[in-house]
Amino acid sequence: MNLARMLDVLVICVPVFAVLGLGKLLQRNGRLDDGHCNFINWLVYYFSLPALIFTTVARQRFEGFLDPALILMPLLALILAIAVTMLIAKLSRFKGGFAAAFVFGTFWANATYLGLPLCTNAFGAEGLAKAAVYNACVVPFFIIFGYSLLGFYGAGSGDLKIGSRIRTALLNPVLLAAVAGILVALSAGLFRSADGALNLPVPVLSAATLLGSFFQLVGSMGLPLGLLSIGASLRWEQARGHLVALSWTVGCKLILLPLLTLLLIRRFCPSADAVSLGSAVILSATPGAVACYIISCKFGIEKSFAAALLVVSTALNVLTIPCWVYLLKSF
Repeated sequence: MNLARMLDVLVICVPVFAVLGLGKLLQRNGRLDDGHCNFINWLVYYFSLPALIFTTVARQRFEGFLDPALILMPLLALILAIAVTMLIAKLSRFKGGFAAAFVFGTFWANATYLGLPLCTNAFGAEGLAKAAVYNACVVPFFIIFGYSLLGFYGAGSGDLKIGSRIRTALLNPVLLAAVAGILVALSAGLFRSADGALNLPVPVLSAATLLGSFFQLVGSMGLPLGLLSIGASLRWEQARGHLVALSWTVGCKLILLPLLTLLLIRRFCPSADAVSLGSAVILSATPGAVACYIISCKFGIEKSFAAALLVVSTALNVLTIPCWVYLLKSF
């Protein structure tokens, strides 16, 4: 075992999961209750993460959004994982809400709250930029596929049709900020010279720099606050029941999906740079998203299974993410 590489892995992973643990410790001591978490989630969701993603995406060159290793290969891996899991659900005779939760739990990842800090720690500002692009281009498919599965399995309650649910989910601040950042990056490319400099009037550049600094400051507080909230929201007593189905869903999310992503990139994008490869795999290897649990509660589909998935996948991620980072450091 390479000791230097292992130390790199610890430096990348320990701070992120330590903040998760701090959130849980504060919750157990009564310092961080549900009311505090609700406020943190509101602040991070509506202000901090949109500001961070917008500034990070807007600063990228537009051609960076066309990276197949970062976008197409993770989507192909996601489709393959969904197909296999749907086949297992059919053979196991899972139906309705349980079948939907069983399938979307295998791919709907916490690529924002947990993925952004992990990629930042692993690859610095470039890793954050890659993670922001991934969130802009791949995460919307989590939502589309997830809600489509609800319609396919006839799951959920409520009056809204599946199309309306998808439309409402996509009109969220994080994704809108990513789209706005892409439009700004595209517009900036029209004024960029061959050496990368922006040919804009000084007042415009100064205003953009000032606004960018404000957004960066607001955005920088979102990642640690989001981690604290996730840690405080975990309830270990929820991790019980449906052990066989849960084992496949968690195993697919933490092992199979990132493995497929890695193999597809190595096979079809052999010239992919280390940051794109590493970011795509790390983001694919993040645990189940809090959104899965929220949707399950909202539409009455297997709340206990979704809660167990969130807890178990997050707990095991403490072990699996360092393994993936160690492997990626060898490329």
